Amino acid sequence: MPIKYAPSFPVRKLGLYAVIGIFILLFGFGSTSASGGLVPPPWDKVVHFCVFATLAIGLRVTMPKRSILLIALLALSVGLIDELHQYFVPTRQPDLDDWLADFAGTAFGLFAWHWLQRQSFFADQCRP
Repeated sequence: MPIKYAPSFPVRKLGLYAVIGIFILLFGFGSTSASGGLVPPPWDKVVHFCVFATLAIGLRVTMPKRSILLIALLALSVGLIDELHQYFVPTRQPDLDDWLADFAGTAFGLFAWHWLQRQSFFADQCRP
């Protein structure tokens, strides 16, 4: 039986908070030397996957009338900018495998959102 939340549940606001939190994480904390080597390989790919799945869902919730392609391009652009940004942080290094994990997480997040939407998980709050 699908779960339906009351119309007052702030799904879009929650999505916006998730997006802002991820930006702070990537470009705030990610700019410090302490962020380098925090999660050892290969577990860093799992973190990338989870962060970008959350980012994709957050973007989709925040902008429900935008196309999935635009949401995917925005999330993947953030991933690319983050990898380029790592070049300038002394203890970090950009990695194509990280961006591929970002890609996989973005795809998973968008598929998960589509599935949740079909299950009427969030009722009609975030539908285009």
